[in-house]
Amino acid sequence: MKKGEALNLALNLSWTMLFSLLIPLFLGIWLDRRFGTSPLFVLLGTVLGILAATIGVARMAMRTFKSVSGSAEQKEGEEEPE
Repeated sequence: MKKGEALNLALNLSWTMLFSLLIPLFLGIWLDRRFGTSPLFVLLGTVLGILAATIGVARMAMRTFKSVSGSAEQKEGEEEPE
């Protein structure tokens, strides 16, 4: 994996985690203020955000591992020039 690809992966992971956690949390805060159900929607938003972030990061990691292992297998299968 090249340096630029690693930086791109790190940025994508951070944005995925940030938005997966913040959007449901802020939506929960807004719903709690609107309906007066103080911790209910914040807790639901937090749990949903954690689940979404975990799934998003796991999918991204699996895609990355597949591409890295695929390129490593391809290099092993190539014949060396004589």
